[in-house]
Amino acid sequence: MINLPTLKNEAERIAALYVLEILDTREEPEFDNIVKLAAIIANTPIATISFVDEDRIWFKASLGVKFTETPRDNSLQQDYPFMVTVPIAVYNNLVIGHLSVAGYEAFKLTESQNEGLALLVQQIITVLQLRLPVINSSIKEFYESILNNIPSDIVVFDAEHKYLFANPGAIKNDELRKYIIGKDDFEYAAYRNRDIKIAQERRDQFLQVKNTGKAIVWEESLLNPEGDKITFLRRMFPMHDEHGNFVMAIGFGMDITERKLLEEKQTVIMDQLSIQNTQLLDFCNIVSHNLRGPLINMSMLVEFIQETKEAEEQKLLVSKLEPVIENLKNTFNELVESIQIRQNGDIKADIIILNVCLQEVLDGLHMEIKRARAKIRINFDDAPSVVYPHKYLASIFYNLISNAIKYQSPDRQLSLELASRRQDGSIFLTVKDNGLGIDLLKHKDSIFKIGKIFHRHPDAKGLGLFMTKTQVEAMGGKIWVESAPDEGAKFSIEFVNQNIN
Repeated sequence: MINLPTLKNEAERIAALYVLEILDTREEPEFDNIVKLAAIIANTPIATISFVDEDRIWFKASLGVKFTETPRDNSLQQDYPFMVTVPIAVYNNLVIGHLSVAGYEAFKLTESQNEGLALLVQQIITVLQLRLPVINSSIKEFYESILNNIPSDIVVFDAEHKYLFANPGAIKNDELRKYIIGKDDFEYAAYRNRDIKIAQERRDQFLQVKNTGKAIVWEESLLNPEGDKITFLRRMFPMHDEHGNFVMAIGFGMDITERKLLEEKQTVIMDQLSIQNTQLLDFCNIVSHNLRGPLINMSMLVEFIQETKEAEEQKLLVSKLEPVIENLKNTFNELVESIQIRQNGDIKADIIILNVCLQEVLDGLHMEIKRARAKIRINFDDAPSVVYPHKYLASIFYNLISNAIKYQSPDRQLSLELASRRQDGSIFLTVKDNGLGIDLLKHKDSIFKIGKIFHRHPDAKGLGLFMTKTQVEAMGGKIWVESAPDEGAKFSIEFVNQNIN
C-alpha cells in the first residue's frame, strides 16, 4: 500500500483522487493494458478500472464498454449475470476504486484467476505509487514532499479562510509563501498592493464551498508581472472531520492560458468563416439579382446583331451593348470589392483632412450635384481630420452623398448637412439630407444588407449602404441611421481610436 497518513472521511478520499491525478485525466497505456490482461485472465469480454468520485463513477480504463463515467449509484452488476470486482485500496486500506471483470454468462473464477486479478490490482497501486515520492506519516512532510512538487497550484485554507499551505505552483516566491501562512486574501492583497476585488471574489468562493459543502469550479484571468493576461482553471472543495464538521478547503489551479488562446483563435476563425459564408451567400444572391438583367440584355442584343444584315443597325445595336457591358463590369467590381474589404487586414490608415477628402468626392459628383441644385453645408471645425484609410473615407462620402442625390424628394430642393465632432477618443461624422427618407419600422433590419433598396431608381443596386457599413466595421467603427418616410435621413458614423491632435 502507499504509505500516506490515514484519510478519515469522504472528502479526504476524494481529495486523494485529485492528488493522485486520477479523475478527468487522459487515457494512459498502463491502465489500458491492465484491463486487457484482466479480461484475458478472467476470460471475459468486459473489464474496467473505476474510481468513485462525489457523484459519479469514473472509468479510468475499460474494455468492452464505451462510457467513461456513470452516476455514482449506478451498478453494473444488474447489467451482467457475471461480475467480479477487486477493490483498489490505498492510504491504509482506503478503497478508492475497483478492478472489475464482467460477462454475459454466469460462471466461477478459478483460484489462479482470482490471484491473477489481485496481482493486477497491486500493479495499479504500483503505478499510482510511482507518481509520488517516498514520504512518512507526517502531514507537514506530506505537504512538502508531494504538494510542493505538483506543478498545479495548490492552497489549503482553514475554517476561517486563513492560509494553511501554499505550494510553489501557487506562489513562487519563498518569502511571500512564508508570509501568507496564517493570513487571508485581504491581508495578502494589501501587502502586494493588489485590487481588493480579487480578495473579495476569493472570499465569496470560499464561503460558497464552506456553506454548501460542495466543490466548485471556475475560470480566473489576471495579469502576470510582465503584463500578459493568464487564465487559470480553479477548483475548490471542502474537507470535513468524522463528525461532518467543516475543517478546511483545498484549492487546485491549472494554467490554461494556451488552451484559452487556442479557443480564442478558433473563435476568430469560426467568426471569419461565418462572415465569409454570409458574404458568399450575399454575393450569390446579388449576382443572381443584379447581373441577371444586364446578362439577358446582352444575350438579346447579341442575337439581334447576329440576325440583322444591315450594317447601320448592327452599329446601333453594338452601341447599345457597350453601356450594358460597362454597367455589368462596374457592378461586378463593386461586388468583388465589397467581399474583399473584411479580408484586407493590412489596409493603411492615414491622417485624412475631412474637407480635402470631401472636396475630391464633390468634384467627382459635380454634374449630379449641379443637376439636383443641392445645397450643401459643411462643419468640420470640431474634428477637422480622422485617422482612416483614404480609400474607405472617400467611398463613405461618395455613397452617402450619391444616395442623397439619388433619393431626393421631388417636392423640395435637396439640402445636405455634413458635420463632425470629437467625443471620448472617437470622432463622429453625420450626413443629413431632406430626401425621401426610409421607413425604419418596416426596414430596420435590412438597412445595410446587400441588395436591399427602399425606393425605385434605375441606378439602384443595393450596394452603397452595404459597402459603407462594411468599410466602417472593418476599421472597428459603427454606423446607424435616423429616418422617417418623407423626412430625410441622418447617417451617423463613429470612427474609433482617434486620439490625435
